[in-house]
Order: sequence, then C-alpha cells, then structure tokens
Amino acid sequence: MLDRRVYERAPVAFQVRVTCVTNPEISASGEATDISKSGIGITLPLQFAAGSLVQLEIADSSLCGFIAYSRKWTTPSDTPFARNKVWVGGPESSEYGAPPDATTYQTGIEVVEALIGVSGLSQLLKITLENAMPHLQLAHTEQA
Repeated sequence: MLDRRVYERAPVAFQVRVTCVTNPEISASGEATDISKSGIGITLPLQFAAGSLVQLEIADSSLCGFIAYSRKWTTPSDTPFARNKVWVGGPESSEYGAPPDATTYQTGIEVVEALIGVSGLSQLLKITLENAMPHLQLAHTEQA
C-alpha cells in the first residue's frame, strides 16, 4: 500500500473531547492516536463535517482547529499502540472509548491554536506539540 502521508506521524494516546464551536451540541470523547506537523489524528464515535471549527480538550489544555477529514474506521485485527489502557479517572463505560463493535471515525484535525494547562499531562502534551508542530504558537494558562 502506498503511504500518501506528507509528514511522519508519531503515535500518542491522549483522551480528548472534541466539540464543534458553531454547534456545541455536537461533541464527542475519543482518543488522539497520532500527531504530526500537519495535525492530530483522533478516533471518535461521531463523524464531524470537514472544515468544521472545533475545540479539543486534553486534560486542562484547550486546542482549536479545523476538521481535515472524518472517515469511517475499521478496527484493525491486531492491537495498535496503547489500545489496552484504561483512562485514569474515567468511567469504565463508553464515554471514554467506543465498544469494540461500535462504529468509529478516524478524524484528522489541523491544529491552529493551543492553550496549555499546568497539569503533568498538559506538560507532556506541550513537549509533544513542540516536537511535532514547531510552527504552532503555544499559550499557557496562569497557574492558580
């Protein structure tokens, strides 16, 4: 199979909430699966329209971007990177991940803005974004 990727992707495993900015009722929790210079790949239980402006919440950080694509995704037969984890603080129910037989959508988001929180996970996100997206301006929240 020909790899059409322009930028190399690095695997990640961040719990993320994606919300449509123009219609906040359209919102879903999923998992960031990879990151590259062009954006973040996320697996979601809901399909978003290409071009939609969205907000991503990862820990106490907030990112804004545009949906590049959202296509139905078939779960691979082998277990990919970090698929056997349990989210800390998340319920064991489906809000934090779709059941194995549920329809999911591989969604690409071009990140244009990031506000980084102060938690340990946000600091890991900051390092990841600095390495993968050196052009992205990162703002920081004030520590309480």
